[in-house]
Amino acid sequence: MIPLSLESIKEHLFKQKFEPEVQKETNQLYLILKQQGREYPLFIRIYEGNDLLQLLVFIPCVFKKNVAGELARLLLYINKELDIPGFGMDESSSLVFFRVMVQIYENQLPAQTLDSLMNAIQVICQTFSPAIASVAAGASTFDDVLKKVKDAQTPTPQ
Repeated sequence: MIPLSLESIKEHLFKQKFEPEVQKETNQLYLILKQQGREYPLFIRIYEGNDLLQLLVFIPCVFKKNVAGELARLLLYINKELDIPGFGMDESSSLVFFRVMVQIYENQLPAQTLDSLMNAIQVICQTFSPAIASVAAGASTFDDVLKKVKDAQTPTPQ
């Protein structure tokens, strides 16, 4: 078990080969996940009351207002398919993110829970970022992505 504090979480993440830093001005941890040549800023925050922990990772893309509807459709579709849905977007800042909220009991965080979430976040970023970035850039639509997914799932005749 990890005592619920930024320092304890930071120490645990260092042992797992991450390099988090404490952001004093926001009272959260910050680290960069590197996946396939892209950098994903991850923020870890303990909410007041010490009963919720948030992991928030930003997808490295910025979207224009004219693709917001297509992007929202894609994010909702992905969330429907994930066991831990959490993709969202902020239209005012044109950012896409993935967020997980963890319920904390007795000020203790199971190390396996944090490790599993960190692994899941990395896989989720690697898996879905290319499609999200493509739609965010206007290079493809939700229907284009859906067609590629369906084509990939259809067995080829032999």
